[in-house]
Amino acid sequence: MWKTIQHLQTADAPDIIPHNVLADSYDRCRMLDVCETQRRIEDALSEWETRTFLQHNGRLVSFGNQVVKEYMGDIKEASDLFILTDGEGRVLGLWSRLEIVSAAHDIGLRPGASLAENSAGTNAVALALAMRDPVILRGEEHLCRIFHDWTCVAAPVINTDGDLVGCLDISAPKGPVYEKLALARSIARELGRLIGSKKSFGGVTIRQREVLALFSQGVSYKGIGNMLGISIKTVEEHLDAVRIKMGMDTRRACIKKAIEMGIL
Repeated sequence: MWKTIQHLQTADAPDIIPHNVLADSYDRCRMLDVCETQRRIEDALSEWETRTFLQHNGRLVSFGNQVVKEYMGDIKEASDLFILTDGEGRVLGLWSRLEIVSAAHDIGLRPGASLAENSAGTNAVALALAMRDPVILRGEEHLCRIFHDWTCVAAPVINTDGDLVGCLDISAPKGPVYEKLALARSIARELGRLIGSKKSFGGVTIRQREVLALFSQGVSYKGIGNMLGISIKTVEEHLDAVRIKMGMDTRRACIKKAIEMGIL
């Protein structure tokens, strides 16, 4: 039932994850009762929840879309699938040829789907997030058979404060593994640099920054409150606090100032 890891104990495989790390992951999946024969990822947000999730992670999604497309170049003949997740392993975006993205959607791999171990078993994203290090995971090392045709490399996205904010995965049925790993690391580092710091900017707190970011995306006060679990009154108080700290006359004037300050 459960895959052995004897094939990891080979002298010519220095790039493979240590077998004890994989064994621990397999054990956790067994405790979580993850089915290795599952045909699709079932842990996925609803359409409305996905929109809210993507709005909440708007900056990372935006930077991801920008940076991944720059690195991908001409992908007309490429078989690589680029996957960006948040720090919990939930998918924020996928990039590849249309038919590859469509095939990923067929197995439930789409924005809002979870690649955490309790959802997708042992996989590169889950291990990279747990280890906070880049990883290579070959086909049958994945717990679930739906991933057995793919070799995956993943690198954690860490911001300038040292916080784990996401993961960048490149999956493909074939190709030079080390080149893909280097590419994943480069993209992850660039995203971490662009995301920058979550610490206060000019006295603006993390929560005030979150509220302002959602406000700048056109989310209503009620929508912001629902997303962050706060009242409409608290949303307005945060926006007023930002306005005062920035010395602006209106809440909307804060958006341009925030972009100039690097808050947004």
